[in-house]
Order: sequence, then C-alpha cells, then structure tokens
Amino acid sequence: MKRTMIGLCAIALCAALMGTTSTSVAALVFSDDFNKSDQPLVGTTPNVGGVWGLTGTNVTNPEAIVSNAVPLTSSGQDVFAPFTAPVADADGFYLHTSADILVTAIPANTTGDYFLHLSDPAGTTSFFFQRLLARASGAGFQLGMLATGGGGGVADFGSTVLNLNQKYHVDINWNFVAGALNDTFAISVDGSAYANHTWNSTSAEPANISAVNLRQGSLTTGAPNVIVDNVAVEVVPEPGTLMLLVMGVAVAALRRSK
Repeated sequence: MKRTMIGLCAIALCAALMGTTSTSVAALVFSDDFNKSDQPLVGTTPNVGGVWGLTGTNVTNPEAIVSNAVPLTSSGQDVFAPFTAPVADADGFYLHTSADILVTAIPANTTGDYFLHLSDPAGTTSFFFQRLLARASGAGFQLGMLATGGGGGVADFGSTVLNLNQKYHVDINWNFVAGALNDTFAISVDGSAYANHTWNSTSAEPANISAVNLRQGSLTTGAPNVIVDNVAVEVVPEPGTLMLLVMGVAVAALRRSK
C-alpha cells in the first residue's frame, strides 16, 4: 500500500507540475525596484543580485535613484549589477528580462542607441548582449533589439511608434537555440508582441550571461532620456525542458517507492 501511494503521489505531482506555466518555475537571478531614498545608484544593493558597480571609468553624469526609479540621459556614467549566478546559454531555456520604461525625450534624425543590456563577465566594458535600443520616430519613438555589437550585427525595430512621456512595461525573451549564431529575441510591450530579432552577428553567442547593465549612450546617435524602473531577469525552462524535468522527478519518486 505504501509503494502504491508513493507512486500515485509521484504521478499526481507530475500532472500538477505539467499544468503549471514555465514562468511559474523560473529562477529569478536579478531584480531591483529601486525603492530606496534618492542616492547614487553605484553601491546600492538590488532586491536580488549583486551590488551595483561602475562600468569602466567614466564618473561624469552619475546614475542615481530618483523617486524610486533611475533616469538616464546621455554621455555619462554606465553601471552594472551581477546576477546571483551566471546563466548558461543552454538549449531548452530562455532568459526573460523585464523593465518599466518612460522615454521623456529622444533626439530626432538619429539612428538610436541602447540603454539596457546584459553582459558577461560582470563589469566588462565590451561584451554587451541583448541591447535594447530606442530611436526617434515622428513625435514618438520605436524600440529595437541588437544581439551584440560588431560582427556585422544589425538591429531590428518594432513598427509601432510609442509615445513619449508614457510608461510602458517591456519584456524581452532571449531564446537559447542549439547551435551557433541562431539565438532569437522577442520584445513585447504591455503584453503585446512588438519586435523580433535573430542573432545576425558573426560574433558567437556567449557561454554565459552574468550581469544586467544600464547605459547612457551617445547624444550623436540619439540616446534617449529614459526613466527605468522594476528591472528583473529570470531564467525559464521551455515547456519541453520542463516536461523532461518533471518526468525525471516522477521517475525518481517511483523508483524510491519500489
């Protein structure tokens, strides 16, 4: 009877977990809601992850927490914060990054520049990935994605023009695909699909991703004035990977019941 009950419990556990969404079993590796008093960002500790540090040596126009968010402009200090642990670029998983943004101004007639990205190793000044860009479009702006710099990579932008001075929730899924030079990225805005990007650089995907970065880009290329809040990064198993994990738990439980 005991063996039967354990076996039934294992099957029930398998069924229950199979009914959950992938994000419900995600591992949160970074989170910061910036709910602190107004102060320089460098040296503060996020909700999840390592202490914010200086990228490179530029200390002009320092990034700071203002009214529980971080305003970014151009040509100034850049910062990073490490994940709780590096995340491997492994087939069957994806990296989910989210943030609330509010673009207040952006130079017209420019190519656009990026303000939020990931990196490896933490604190690097050159290996920047998943670059979230903004460029001016009419009276508003468009968001875009560039997997990495160099290697002939070209950014992809969404066609929808977003409004200045309006807060948006942005989600980015970095899908790890088996093989080289083929990872994909999907941007959604306020829950709706916005833009897609496939790795199109000749520079290879990194083995790991280990930090989140806030960047104040170049005025000449059109770095936005943007207020960033509620930044989070989590690693999520794809449904097929989740199924294998769940089946492994169930099989192990059934073996123990014999």
